[in-house]
Amino acid sequence: MVFGENQDLIRTHFQKEADKVRQMKTNWGLFTRSRMIAQSDYDFIVTYEQAETEQDRSTVLSVFKEKAVYAFVHLMSQISKDDYVRYTLTIIDDMLREDVSRTKIFEEVAVLLKRSPFSFFLGLLHRQDQYIVHTTFSILTKMAVFGNIKVTGDELDYFMGSLKEAITRGIANDYIATAVRCMQTLFRIDPYRVSFVNISGYESLSHALYSTRKCGFQIQYQIIFCMWLLTFNGHAAEVALCGNLIQTISTILGTSHKEKVIRIVLATLRNLIASNEDEYMKKQAARQMVQNQILVKLDHLENRKFQDVDLIDDMAFLQKELKKVVEVLTSFEEYESELRHGALFWSPPHKCEMFWTENAHKLNDNRQELLKMLITMLEKSNDPLVLCVAANDVGEFVRYYPRGKMHVEQLGGKEALMRLLTVPDPNVRYFALLAAQKLMVNHWKDLGLEI
Repeated sequence: MVFGENQDLIRTHFQKEADKVRQMKTNWGLFTRSRMIAQSDYDFIVTYEQAETEQDRSTVLSVFKEKAVYAFVHLMSQISKDDYVRYTLTIIDDMLREDVSRTKIFEEVAVLLKRSPFSFFLGLLHRQDQYIVHTTFSILTKMAVFGNIKVTGDELDYFMGSLKEAITRGIANDYIATAVRCMQTLFRIDPYRVSFVNISGYESLSHALYSTRKCGFQIQYQIIFCMWLLTFNGHAAEVALCGNLIQTISTILGTSHKEKVIRIVLATLRNLIASNEDEYMKKQAARQMVQNQILVKLDHLENRKFQDVDLIDDMAFLQKELKKVVEVLTSFEEYESELRHGALFWSPPHKCEMFWTENAHKLNDNRQELLKMLITMLEKSNDPLVLCVAANDVGEFVRYYPRGKMHVEQLGGKEALMRLLTVPDPNVRYFALLAAQKLMVNHWKDLGLEI
């Protein structure tokens, strides 16, 4: 089996650097004469370098057996020069890429030594040379996914923590594409998903997504692909709702023109609903999507003539599930919750005529508590979105509640709206003007005039 044969062919910084490392002229005899490595180590590495075909290399490995592993370990640990460590790791990575079943040679020796096969390499993750670190990531990934022994416990935590640190550095890490590709492979395994999520992995992926936003759609696709893989785990899908994952990828859904990126975003959103076993968490996922305008974006996407069957199916699934939530979100309890949290946005109630017809009077309950909150937002908020929505709601209250004008004016709402007519933000001015006009229309109706 050849590892990576179905992966994309884009040349990364890592691959270009590996090409240079393979051209290195080695002098193993120097280290043998100085007794830094044994004669058996020299015999293996020279013989292996001289093998020209995959079959020849397999023959060398079968002849040397455990001596091959000992030689690799000694070359990495006994020779301190970075260029030789780079070269040795590149040979190992190429060897496993050529045939991932060769991971068993490390496992067999590890069993003999009563240690983990991953322990041969984990110590290299603290090196300063980032090529060494990321080649080690590549080797460990192949062993952890395709080997018979899976990485667990403290070793797994250290491995995932190192990967997280690598992608958190964003574009400051020239090898970020390599780290992300390792994750694309690792997250096929459920325990690896859980381990990464439990160390705030989503936050690091979101940060990487933001920092690489100007680096082209391919790296965006790969990072979201990692998120998608994580959401196949129910626990991971639930954890995703505690952060800004939906907000992050919904922004990309509204701006990306690449079908493959749109497809993976929709698949991730679907998983966040489908993978959550708890009904409450399913509703929370759908609610966050509605709040982040996913339904509106889906409506816009319908105008595009997609051919991908999975993409079309995911769109239909999301539209069905989110429309169910919209019906619930128009309840007054949801509106009140939004108002009390002071985080107003364009959720369905604000522009729903039926909602205001049935519920406008409730803003006057409990000594006008909720109406006072709205007017306080007009007076004190610095958030343009909150100001727009609050102005809209004050206008709707005046429109649908008898004598609403009087209550708004008594609480200083008219003055607050007038002040907003002079702010720099054109959207705030627009909604403040609409609300002020409703105040005037209401006044004319009180006088019995026809408009």
